[in-house]
Amino acid sequence: MNQEADISAEIDALRPQFPKTRDLYREVCALLFFRYGITPTANRLYQLVRRGSMGTPAQVLAEFWRDLRERSRVRIDHPDLPEELRQASGELVMQLWERAQNEAASSFEARAAMADDQVREARQDVIDAQGKVLSLEQGIQARDQEIAASRTTQADLSIQLATIQGRLASMTEMLRDQSDEMHQLREELDRSRRDVSRVVGEANALRVQLALARHRGNRKPLGGVPQDPDPGQEDLELDPPVSVSEEAPSKRGAIAGRVR
Repeated sequence: MNQEADISAEIDALRPQFPKTRDLYREVCALLFFRYGITPTANRLYQLVRRGSMGTPAQVLAEFWRDLRERSRVRIDHPDLPEELRQASGELVMQLWERAQNEAASSFEARAAMADDQVREARQDVIDAQGKVLSLEQGIQARDQEIAASRTTQADLSIQLATIQGRLASMTEMLRDQSDEMHQLREELDRSRRDVSRVVGEANALRVQLALARHRGNRKPLGGVPQDPDPGQEDLELDPPVSVSEEAPSKRGAIAGRVR
C-alpha cells in the first residue's frame, strides 16, 4: 500500500517535468523497472498515468524494451565482461524483453477488445438514443396536432357561443317587445270593456223608457179605479251589466240586436 502511494507521488512529481504524454510514459516505465523492480505493462502504465489512448503506453513500452535490449547488448559486448556473465545478461534481458512484449501484446489485445466492446455499446446507446429522440419527436408532433385541433375546436365553439348569445339577445328583445304589446292590448281590452258596459247601461235605460211609453199608450182609465195589467203585456227584461271578464265584441253585437 505504501509502495503504491510512493509510486503515485513520484509520478505526480514527474508530470510537470514531462508535459508530453510519451515522455511521461517512458519515465514511468524506467521508474517501475529500475527503482521498484516491477515489470511494466501497458495496462499498468495507463492506470498510473491516465493520458492518451490505450495504444500510447503499449507503443512506449515496446520502445522502452527495445532501447533496453540495445543498451544491454552494448554492455554485454564489452570486452571487460566475462563470457558467462555476458551470456547470462543477454539471456536475462531477452527473457525480460520477450515477457514484456507478451504482456504488452496481451494487455493491448485485452484493452483493444474492451475498447471494441465499449465502442459497440456506445453505438448501441447512440442508436437507442436516436430511437428515443425519434419517438419524442413523433410524440411532440402528435401533441402539436392535438393542440392545433383543440384550438380549432375552441374557435368553432367560440363562434357558436357568439351566435347563441346573439340569438338570445334577439329573443330577449323580442320578448320585451311582446310584453309591451301585451300590456297595450290589455289596456285596450280594459277600455273596450268599459265602453261595452256603458253601452249596455244606455241600452237598458232606453228599453225602460220604451217600455214605459208603451205601457202608457195601452192603459185605459176607468174612473180612477186601478186597472189590472194587460194580460198580453210582457215583463220588462233588462240586460245584466257586463262584467270585466266578458268579451267586448260579443256583447256589442247582443246589445245592438236588442235595441233593434
